[in-house]
Formats: sequence, structure tokens, C-alpha cells
Amino acid sequence: MGMEPDAVVQLLLRERVRVVAAAAAIVRDVHTADDLFQQVVLAALEQRTQIKDAGHLRAWALRTVRHRAIDLTRKKQLRPLSTEVLDLLEAEWGDPAGVGSPEQVEALRRCVGRLGPPARDLLHMKYFDGLTAVVIAGRLRRSVDAVYQSLSRLHRALRDCVEREMARSPVSGLEGNSP
Repeated sequence: MGMEPDAVVQLLLRERVRVVAAAAAIVRDVHTADDLFQQVVLAALEQRTQIKDAGHLRAWALRTVRHRAIDLTRKKQLRPLSTEVLDLLEAEWGDPAGVGSPEQVEALRRCVGRLGPPARDLLHMKYFDGLTAVVIAGRLRRSVDAVYQSLSRLHRALRDCVEREMARSPVSGLEGNSP
């Protein structure tokens, strides 16, 4: 039977952050990732008669954007993330609770903005440049263990910061509502 076109578009717009993030993790460019999202929306509308329900559409969209992003990185001769990493990300993104609400994403953005330049640089090298801990350690003239420890501390600090932000601002997304 399939889904109605309006329902497809509405659901994909609600899932936009997740789908674009999945693409951006592979292509490492948010503008290209957004272009891929738009391609996925068009493809979903073309395939809507074969899509059973919202859960099927979510899974289909993530799988489709992953394949299109990998194809694009190969075409541009970029080095994509390993299949193992992509599988882990997809497993996390496949769980709506694992990605975070738009409010949590915004809280994370604020928390990252408060980090000092060295911490932001470390996160950038790891997640945007896609460098391994070994390469990062060489660039920073630190041990690999020190890089892993720093990343672990950053992850904990960001998690705690996001939790504080969410507790402080129950009506997130509206600036100035913090007590």
C-alpha cells in the first residue's frame, strides 16, 4: 500500500537531523550531507508505495543516505569511515533514544561552544577530520593513551554539560528561559 507523500515528507523532516548527521559523518561536509538528504527525500517519494510505515521509512532513509554518501566519497576519491564504524553509528542512529532530541542536540552545540580551543581542536581532528588516535597523538606530540584519556574526559564533560543544560531549561530551544 505505501505511505502518503505528505506523511513521507513530514516524517523525513522530523528525522532530518539524524539523516544529515549520518551523511555528514561519512562525507564530512554538512552542505553535501544536506544535498544528500534532499536526494533521499526525493527518492523516498518515488519509492513511497514500497515503504510500509514510519519505522520502515526511517530505516530506509538511513540506509539510503549511507549508501549514497559512501558512493559519493568513492567518486570523489575521499577516504570514507570504516564499515565497522558506520555500522556502529547506524546502530546508534537507528535508535531514536540514541540520537537525542533537537533540544539535546542544541544543548550539545552550546556545550561544545564553551570548550576551549585545544578541546575543540581535538574533537575536530577526531570527528570532522576522521583522524585516528594514533595520528592525533603524533600531531599533538602526545601518547595515544593520553589522546584516548582526553577524548574520554571530553565525552564525560559534554554528557554532564548536556544533562545540566537539559535540567536547567525544561522548555529548551527558547533562549532566555533558563532560571
